[in-house]
Amino acid sequence: MTMGEKLFQTRTVPSNQQVVDSRLKPTAEMHILIGGPYTLAGEEHRYGHTALRIKVGGVDVTYDFGRYGETRGLFGEAGDGILRVWSDFNAYIGAENRLGRKTIGFVYSLFEHQAKASIAFFDQLILAGKPLPHKNRANLKVCKLVNDYHALGPNCTTLSVDGARAALPAIDRNAEKFIKPEAVLSNSERFALAAKGGANRLFLPVNLQSLLASGSPVKAIRVDQHGG
Repeated sequence: MTMGEKLFQTRTVPSNQQVVDSRLKPTAEMHILIGGPYTLAGEEHRYGHTALRIKVGGVDVTYDFGRYGETRGLFGEAGDGILRVWSDFNAYIGAENRLGRKTIGFVYSLFEHQAKASIAFFDQLILAGKPLPHKNRANLKVCKLVNDYHALGPNCTTLSVDGARAALPAIDRNAEKFIKPEAVLSNSERFALAAKGGANRLFLPVNLQSLLASGSPVKAIRVDQHGG
């Protein structure tokens, strides 16, 4: 098939599928999940967490990227880039709730093809990565990605936003106005990151929450609260 033939190739809707359901009526959801700080065993965890949940058809999957392997750096700002893929949202959010963390979920309506674009984004990362063994959980898959985790990116927030942008390209428009590392980081942490390229490039979960609440041109259909 030539390039010209690809450009003008037609696509048809299966006879048993209504066009309005396929293209005109949002039937899927995206949840941008922002976890707040918490204290565990006397240790304060200030940075928060971001994950992304996609619901489409019979699929309900939560992408949870973080420093779940070896960590590195002066204050653990870098480490193995581990993606945990949960097929049971209750299992994911239950683990977050047990930390004593409150999670805010910004929920967006999606068309099926938008939801599948976000899933495809993560599928590509998983295909290039390496599956890791883990405790016997049927609802969880773990993968070490090619790129390591770093506070300046990719981190839990930037990777979640990349996945969300695959579905809704304008979701993080105006994000640069909400980059405020001083909202969480100490002066010493900011100086350490400045030496590696600048803390002004750090996009934290709390910054994303502010963006989605008041700055993004894409508005959530609702905001859920889990735990806390």
